[in-house]
Parts: sequence; C-alpha cells; structure tokens
Amino acid sequence: MLKLGIFGDQTSNPELMRQLKTMPEVTVAGVYFSGNATFDGDFKEFFTPIELMEISDAILIISDKSISSDLIRLILRKSKHIYLKAIPNLNIREMKELIDLEKEAGIVNFIYNPFDFIPHFDPFLNKYEKPMLINLRTCFEGTTLKPANEMLLLVTAINRVIQSNYRKTDVVGIEGSEGQLVVNVRIEYENSSVANLTVSKQKTSGYCEILSTGGRSNFEFQSPLSISYPNPNQEFTSINNFIRMIQVQDKQLNSFANLLNGVRIVNEISEHLRFNEIKF
Repeated sequence: MLKLGIFGDQTSNPELMRQLKTMPEVTVAGVYFSGNATFDGDFKEFFTPIELMEISDAILIISDKSISSDLIRLILRKSKHIYLKAIPNLNIREMKELIDLEKEAGIVNFIYNPFDFIPHFDPFLNKYEKPMLINLRTCFEGTTLKPANEMLLLVTAINRVIQSNYRKTDVVGIEGSEGQLVVNVRIEYENSSVANLTVSKQKTSGYCEILSTGGRSNFEFQSPLSISYPNPNQEFTSINNFIRMIQVQDKQLNSFANLLNGVRIVNEISEHLRFNEIKF
C-alpha cells in the first residue's frame, strides 16, 4: 500500500482531498498545511513537513503556489516520489542540482500540466516510434496563463512525448500593428525528432499532425489547445497517472530534466523576441 503525504494550503481543493480517500492501493498518511492555513477533514494533520515525510512514500504538493527549491531538495534527499501541482520557480543552477538529486534518489517526479489531457499526448495511450515529427498550430489561452508560461507547459508536454533532449531551436516572431503576435518555433531534438509550433495571440482554430515510422495521426480543435479537452477531474486524474508511474517505475516521462529542456527552449524564444523588441 502506497502511503501519500499531502502538502497543501488555503488554495488546495477540498473536493480533491475527498477524492483521494477513494484511490485503490493507496492510503493517505496525513496532511501538512503551510502558513496559517488550517485543515478541516478526516486525515491526520501534521504540523511539521519532515514528520509527515518520514512516514510517506510519496508527497503530493497540491498548492497553486510555487514552492521553494529547498523543500523540493529536502523531499528528494529523503528519496520520496513527488507530485507538483504548479511548476516551481527555479533557476538553471537549481534545476541542475535537482536533476542530480532526482537521479540519485531514483524517484518519480510528476508536474501537473493541462496539456497532459490531450489524448494524442498521453504516454499511457501512445508509444510513438522515434524519430517523429509534430506539426502544431494553436493560439494562446490568454486569460489565466501568461504566454510564456503557457508556452512552457506546451513545450514540456511535447518534450515528454518526444522523450529526448532538444538540440537547437529556430524562432520567428511576427507582431502586427494592433498587437497581434504569431510565434513560430522549430525544435530539433537529439533523437532526430522535430516539432514545428505556430502559436498566435489571436483566437483561431488549431491543428496537430504527428508522424512517425509507425504511422500518422492528426486532430483539429476550435479553442486554444490547453482547454480543448476539458476534464472535470483533471487534478485527480493527474495524481492517478502519477501513482501509475510509480507502480510501473517510469521515471523518464516527467522529470526535472524535461523541465530544464522546456525552460531553455522558452528562454531562447523570449530572447529572440526581445531582441526584435516583441513583448512575450
């Protein structure tokens, strides 16, 4: 039985907490709420994070707030699997250090991503042969996410599908007179895969084509890709996927190395656009 320790705060979803009680082959060891937040529920409450870590096999960080690298480092040093609801605000040096700790600990690290719920991007549904080619056209959601943050989520989801470090990027940005923006990015990977991404601020229909030696698949969508496949239980489903990854010992699908690749790609996009005096 896998023991889960839950780290939360006032932003944590009470309904999700109730759903976690229903998960098979899993038990909740306890809950730790940071700051002045109080927990009102059936789980045992802990008042120090270390005490809860000691009796848990995996830690769920179900807070909308970005957590510190110090807390992540502590969890990894105790060799606990870790689920993060929000992408942590880390610099390159911190990510490299966490990559080393992640490898040493041999744990599963999973970062929640709304693009995970696109069926063609789901690693449990698809095992694409490599190399592969992805052609994608979409638009930014633009309401709850900043363009750079949304691009990071998209790129890390695609990195997970391709399962390789990126080798180089080519970026073209076009800004119209009325503030419209189109960004085209070609990403080449070390396993010879290529992703061609065209993302605009202007609302438009989208299209995605995935080609590999195993065949071709494509799909169309009418809204921004990040919200084209709504799932009322996204967070619970995401945690279930995290548990499945622990059970099959898949440590490659969603790691800090993937995040580092994504951050470097988005930094290159931002630098190119900034050089051309385009806000991103």
